[in-house]
Amino acid sequence: MLTFASRGLPNLLRSKHMEWALDAHCAEAVSALRREIMDYLRRHAEPVSDVAGAEVVLAELLANAFQHAPGPAWVRASWSEERPRIEVHDLGPGFELDPRLANPTLERGRGLFLVDTLADDLERAPKPTGGSKLVVTLPLRRRVEAANEPPRATTNALPALEEANEDGTFGKEAFLRALVVELAQATEAQQGPDVAQAAVAQVGANVGGRMEEAYRAARDLTDRLTPEQMADLYVRLKRAIDGDFYVVSVDDDKIVLGNRACPFGPVVQRQPALCHMTTSVFGAIAARNRGRGAVVLEERIALGDPECRVVVWLGGHGPADADHYVQPRAADAPDPDLVEACRAAVRGEDFLYPEAVRAFMRDFLRRGESPSGAPKDPLTTREREIVKLIAESRTAREIAEELIISEKTVERHRANVLLKLGLRDRVALTRYAIRHGLVDA
Repeated sequence: MLTFASRGLPNLLRSKHMEWALDAHCAEAVSALRREIMDYLRRHAEPVSDVAGAEVVLAELLANAFQHAPGPAWVRASWSEERPRIEVHDLGPGFELDPRLANPTLERGRGLFLVDTLADDLERAPKPTGGSKLVVTLPLRRRVEAANEPPRATTNALPALEEANEDGTFGKEAFLRALVVELAQATEAQQGPDVAQAAVAQVGANVGGRMEEAYRAARDLTDRLTPEQMADLYVRLKRAIDGDFYVVSVDDDKIVLGNRACPFGPVVQRQPALCHMTTSVFGAIAARNRGRGAVVLEERIALGDPECRVVVWLGGHGPADADHYVQPRAADAPDPDLVEACRAAVRGEDFLYPEAVRAFMRDFLRRGESPSGAPKDPLTTREREIVKLIAESRTAREIAEELIISEKTVERHRANVLLKLGLRDRVALTRYAIRHGLVDA
């Protein structure tokens, strides 16, 4: 029988999400948020990325929320892949997604055309209670080594005056809720969001771990929890703090949960990052019992959805943009890499530490070298065709007709090539084509 022992906090392996709440009634707030998000994107983007294009896309999305959906709105930047995705949630009346170029005589209607032209994967989804979620992929690429985040502006999470008792005091629930939020915001303001997120994760995992110990003791459990037992524990620990979680489905790969009420109440809509307290609690429990875990917040009351929908992936499963957790090795357990290094030394063999191999491969791929030592061509076959035709002074329409693709696809390939090669214009592309033998000088 396996005896369960919790040793250490499961590590958060991957989480590159930033979130902002927005009062879309206020034009100044919209402008301030645009500047703040662009500061974040500039800090992490490669210098050759189309930052100006990304700012146009972001400005249009925020202006759309301000003009057509006055009221609460939320923005989420997800940068778990090479290029960032921006989500804008609003609770307005909704609209039809039509990115075609509007009639030039009209004053409005060009915004979505610009967004669709400059960005990729423009999508709109209606929200269950009204409003929309717009998602785009920005024309930026992440630096190899991202800089630390400076403090972001905090929001007022103190209890609302209408929550006060008749004698002018606040109840325990309102006080403790405000205490948690204010501590998180103060940590972020003084030490940055990375430290604040780590602190929230530490607190959430520690509290969740203690509740797991109590759950085990009450049921005399020593083995690793089954998926059904983990789902039951999730529901119980959330209901203990006035959440209304329930199980949607359970299998060996994942647990799906719904929630009708947020323990933080309305304040969560002013501080949606608090949702990651749930992520850390659930992810830590999954990692302790299955070695690894991943959590995705698919729907959230904090973003205007009627309920929350949380998917906890067990073991090595889970999408790339999830928050991934792993159970650290016990303090008294031997380092497997050190053991293997000793065995290799006894056998007279060489040993390469895995982290060193990964660092070498990252550098190898970044430099674009091939095993033969010759430079690797960064362009695809289609991109080389387009560069050749551009160098031959073909227009976008002529290229589209010859390759049987759309003009928009041609422009997108051209933008990607400029980004890959770090070039600025057609003249530079022509020089590149001549140097690499794509056209005759």
